[in-house]
Parts: sequence; structure tokens; C-alpha cells
Amino acid sequence: MKPRAGVEPATSRLPSVRSNQAELPGHPFLRKMIMNTLRRRIATCHLCRFVDKPFISHRVYAWLPEKTHTLAIGESPPPGRKAGSLYNLDTFDRLRLSLKFILGIKGDKRVLEALRKQGVFITAAVKCRPPNRDSLKEMRKKCVKHLRAEISLLQPKRIVAMGRMASASICEIFNLEQPRSVRYPTKLEAKRTEIFFLPHPNYIFRFARELAPVLRRLFRVS
Repeated sequence: MKPRAGVEPATSRLPSVRSNQAELPGHPFLRKMIMNTLRRRIATCHLCRFVDKPFISHRVYAWLPEKTHTLAIGESPPPGRKAGSLYNLDTFDRLRLSLKFILGIKGDKRVLEALRKQGVFITAAVKCRPPNRDSLKEMRKKCVKHLRAEISLLQPKRIVAMGRMASASICEIFNLEQPRSVRYPTKLEAKRTEIFFLPHPNYIFRFARELAPVLRRLFRVS
């Protein structure tokens, strides 16, 4: 894979906070500012037809680590008229089930707490709940700007794109050619950030359990 020409740089549209993070690692005020900025962007976005906004209703950004070392990107909240999502601890979620297996952790809340402790934040290529799977492709394109904002504000050292939707958005943001397949781990480096392309955790749980240790190492959860 190589950079594509003629595409705007990934972080040119948002002010960087790298200098603030260097001076104030884990500073509560900075973390709160980032949380409020990202929450506001999602709450006020109406570019797509959607079912609901789990990132708002389940206070997803409250799970931000003090300092985000690894930003992992999944697909979207489960499409359709469902209540489940990764951060809704009141109901079943398949991604959370897969992560518990991959990380070897029992307990829904414990898996989220372990990720936060390790400096890992899991977001989605599509923030709002799609009406159906057919909506995902167009919603992903419109949601790239929100993922770009997360990367610009959080400044992770490592990005893990999990699945095709996440890979497409990351390649668009970093001006990369999309990998032919994400069934096997691929590593790149762009703008001093490690970028890994892997299958979605649900795929690993069902079809490629031999990749569980790879994702576990990337999340630095022992």
C-alpha cells in the first residue's frame, strides 16, 4: 500500500492538541474538552438517516482513557431496531462478547475497564445506528469527518482498523491504498502513527480465533 496523491492531509481541518498533551498528560480539563467536542459533533450531525445515536445515549466518550495510546475502530452500532451497542452495558452486544473472548476477560464492564486502563479506546467508523446494513457504505463516507476529528484530538500512537469499513475510512484519512483483504494482519506507519489492519473482532471470534493473540497484543492487555 502507498499514499494516494492529491488528497487533503488527514489532520489539516482540525487544530492539533499534541502540544497540550505533551505538556499536560492526562490533564482532566483537556480530557473533558476533548470529550465535549467529540460529543457535540455527533449530537449535532444530521447528515444521515439513522435509528438512534448510541455514542450520545450511552455516553461513549466518558470511557476515554486519560491518554489514548491505541484507537481501535470497528464498524458501527448494530443496524436496525436494536438496543445493543458496545457501551450499553444493560443489554447483550456481540462485539463485547467477542472482545471478552479475545482478551480473556469475564464480565461486560470489566472488559471496558481493562481497555481504558491500557489506554485503548474503541470507536466506530459509523457513529450512529444504521437503519440496515445497506446504509453502511454511504453512512461511512459521511462519518469520516468525525473519525478524522477523533484522530486529530486524541493523537493516538497506534490505530487498529478492525474490518473493511474501518479500513476504508483510515485509508481515506491517511491517503493510503486500501488493502485487498483485511483477513490477515497488516502494519503501516503514517504521520508517526502505527496503523494496523485486522479483521473485525466478530470475524475473529467466529472464523479466525488464531488471530486473537495478535489483537490482544495490540491492545496491550495481558
